[in-house]
Amino acid sequence: MAEEEIKKEEQPTEQPKEEPKAEPKEEPKVETKEKEEPTVKDTPEVISKRPEYIPEKFWNKDTGEPILDEMGKSYSNLEKFVGGKKEEMKKTVQDELQIEARAKRPPSIDKYELPKLPEGITEDMVRANPMTDWWRKQCWEQSGNQEIFEEGINKYVDMYLGSQVNVDEEKTKLGENADARIDAVNSWASTFFNQEQFDKISGTLGQSADGIEALEKVIDATKHNLSRANQVTQPDRPLTLADVKEMMRDKKYFDSRERDPAYVKKVDEAFSRLYRV
Repeated sequence: MAEEEIKKEEQPTEQPKEEPKAEPKEEPKVETKEKEEPTVKDTPEVISKRPEYIPEKFWNKDTGEPILDEMGKSYSNLEKFVGGKKEEMKKTVQDELQIEARAKRPPSIDKYELPKLPEGITEDMVRANPMTDWWRKQCWEQSGNQEIFEEGINKYVDMYLGSQVNVDEEKTKLGENADARIDAVNSWASTFFNQEQFDKISGTLGQSADGIEALEKVIDATKHNLSRANQVTQPDRPLTLADVKEMMRDKKYFDSRERDPAYVKKVDEAFSRLYRV
């Protein structure tokens, strides 16, 4: 009995069999056809219509697009052509105008005539001025007619007259003794300055009342300085008749070009005192 029990123990116990798991049923696959994108061949080709502003020769009928290269070349050529025509036309017009202007000018350059001149201005004065020949040449070269020449001369004469001093008006400003004042200034200037300096002063300060008055102030200042110099260098004594005669022989007294007004005054005062004039 004991052996039978041992054998029973040695026999392995049978494990309960696991039931096989049911495999999940696969759902039937539904085949879906992918949509194929239409190719160029499948779509009908649409060609643009040529716009009216593009000439037919610059339109590609196959592609429906403008031929830009040809359009650019044509525009460049047209621009050059138009530009050339413009310059040619401009030159033609200028030549026509020049021919027309030349027909209106005098037959020769020396045929330009002076206009009627105002009183005090002579034709010799105008002809002697170098501006007249210059203006005559300019009118001839620029195809100016007689009217243009006269207009230029009149403007020059007006400018010349405007720059001249009205002597009568200036004398009126100097007063009743205007002539005496002017002579005194001229006498002093002719002895104090050389010929070139005298001419310049006469043509500037000597032409107006203000200029004469300015020169008179210079004369007074010169007399004052000479008087002070004489007081220092010469003895303070009455001049004798011999002294006066000797002084009258000096060029500062009798020569109008070297006359010194202060010196002349001194001699005259001494002479008057001696003879009670």
